[in-house]
Amino acid sequence: MSSSSDNSSAVKRWPNQPNRPSLRFREPFTVDVVARHLARTILRPELVFAWPALLYSFDRRYAHRLFALAREGQFPRLLSLATLRGLLRAYPLFALAWLFGLIRVLNAALERYASNLGEWKADKPNWSKEVVVVTGGARGIGAKIVELLSHEKRARVAVLDLGEPEYAPAPRGAPAIHYYKVDVADASAVAGAAASIRRHLGPVTMLVNNAGLMSFHRIVDTDPANVTKLWRVNTLAHFVTVKEFLPDMIKKNHGHIMALTSSASFASLPQMSEYTTSKTASLAFFEVLRGELRSRYHAPRVRTSICCPTKVQTTMGNSMESHEMPFFHPTLQPIQVARRMVDALDSGLSHYMVMPGLMKILPLLRGMPYWLRSFIDIVGKTDHLVNDSSAKRAYDDGYGKEWEGSDAEDRKRFLASLEKKA
Repeated sequence: MSSSSDNSSAVKRWPNQPNRPSLRFREPFTVDVVARHLARTILRPELVFAWPALLYSFDRRYAHRLFALAREGQFPRLLSLATLRGLLRAYPLFALAWLFGLIRVLNAALERYASNLGEWKADKPNWSKEVVVVTGGARGIGAKIVELLSHEKRARVAVLDLGEPEYAPAPRGAPAIHYYKVDVADASAVAGAAASIRRHLGPVTMLVNNAGLMSFHRIVDTDPANVTKLWRVNTLAHFVTVKEFLPDMIKKNHGHIMALTSSASFASLPQMSEYTTSKTASLAFFEVLRGELRSRYHAPRVRTSICCPTKVQTTMGNSMESHEMPFFHPTLQPIQVARRMVDALDSGLSHYMVMPGLMKILPLLRGMPYWLRSFIDIVGKTDHLVNDSSAKRAYDDGYGKEWEGSDAEDRKRFLASLEKKA
């Protein structure tokens, strides 16, 4: 389907499209599950502020530590600042826990205020009116994003991709999913698709830049032409698509631009020079975009979100080795990442998502002394997360099987070089 055509393939069935989506996922028991449960229960902001009153009641009924001091005349019996100081002295572990809870609440409040450019109130989407463009939405995480938007939100969705769709068609009663076979780094092709989207669906209010490529060459084996192709998809496409769709959002001061980047934006791994540099650049792009929305376009209700996962169980993600401690560093599932991203869109707020949660330490690595970063690399075996055998596994699983032309030739050459090394 040409992107310049007035009609997208909204009703065409493709060979690899399932009849129904598989959107159920049972998350394994990990540290993230524990942290999320605590955040929804005892670490809820309103409950954190109530901790002293709860401890006061407990002490009065059972422990009597504070009231023993009160009988000695050191503290009054009524709940006050003086009794609060007494509680903190009588229960030092509680004091540390409460301090942690207060810092967490304050950090969350400041993060929400700053990331949403001073707009505290959520700008919740009206899914019957939203028009969402998903790049790279034909398969993998992108396909799950499309299915969630279509089957659960009943949103109007347009997909920009070169690969054939592998998402389930829209359910009965929901708007058809419009597919455009488009090179997302080609400005004229994207402009043609955008014109058709506006005619059929309306102005775009949400853009999910999910498209991405990965390669596994060592630096001395890289080909500048292939580096350029990867950078076009992973980095240049952000410039092309945002430039095309952002103006409509600015006019309404409403919208959401989201990017699936990578933990490689923070941690550069051997044999991933093309990928990690492109993802670092995409992260910088979104930091600039947020600053311009705040100080140049004055459109604070145009939300910006970034999702940075580590290994995801896709053909591309299989190029990385799995971590030896899955409780702390699990391999993520496409539906797991997609649901997190769609939930962020549904919140009407900007988000900075790093998955799994323990990997939030990665941005801090940039400011650490190099000897400490090297120690972490050695302990975490990060130098070998991507290697020849893991790259071959990804290709054997089907990564890049749909590539054509020079991309397909480069894939064959890389596999041939691995055979020679073996």
